[in-house]
Amino acid sequence: MTKTAALAALAGLAAWLLLRRADAVQSAEGEAAQELPDFYELPNVFNQLQDMIQPTDQDQAARNRAAFLLTIRQAEGTAGANGYRTLFGGRLFDSYADHPRLAQSFTNGAGQRLWTSAAGAYQFMAKSPIPGGGSTQVNTWDVVSARLGLPDFSPASQDAAAIELIREAGALGDVDAGRFDQAVGRVRRIWASLPGAGYAQPERSLESLRVAFLNAGGALA
Repeated sequence: MTKTAALAALAGLAAWLLLRRADAVQSAEGEAAQELPDFYELPNVFNQLQDMIQPTDQDQAARNRAAFLLTIRQAEGTAGANGYRTLFGGRLFDSYADHPRLAQSFTNGAGQRLWTSAAGAYQFMAKSPIPGGGSTQVNTWDVVSARLGLPDFSPASQDAAAIELIREAGALGDVDAGRFDQAVGRVRRIWASLPGAGYAQPERSLESLRVAFLNAGGALA
C-alpha cells in the first residue's frame, strides 16, 4: 500500500467510525443499561494504518516490549529478583514445572472475600483447588499456555504468555510504537494494578507507570 492510498483509507475509516459512533449514541438514548465502548476499546485501525505508513523501528520495539513487561511487574509488585515465583500476597513457590495452583483468600476494597490463585511475575490465575472443597474458576494461565504450547511456568513462559495477552487485547502494536497510554488503556482489565482496572484493588497512577516505562528503556511516540 502506498502512502497516498493508506492516507485515503485512513480518512475513509475515520468517517465510517464516526458515523457508526453517532448511530450507536442515537440508538442508546433512553437505554441507561447500555454502555458504549470507551476510546481504548474502539478498533485501533488508525494506528495500524499509521504503522504501515511509518514502520516501527524493530530494535526500539523490542526495547518497548521489555520495558512494558517490566512496568507491569512493577505495578503488580513482582519486579524484584523473585518476581517470577511470587504468589499473591508475597509468599514464594518452589517449582516452575507448572503454575503452583495455590488458592488464597483475600478481602478486596469493597469488603468482598474472594479467592485468588494469582502467581508469577504477571500474577496469572489458573483453576486451583480451594481448601475445604471447590476450586477457583478463573483459568487465564490454562487457556493461554495451552494456546501457545508452553511447557512450564518458567520466566520465559510467563513472558511469552504476557505478550500474548497484550496481543489479544489489541495493544501490542501500541507497545511497539511507544503509544504507552493507549497500550495501558487496552490492557487495564487484565492486570488489577493498572489505572482504570476497576477491581476494587489498589491501582497505580498512569503517570508513575509512564515514568517506569521510560526508566526501563521504553520510548514514547
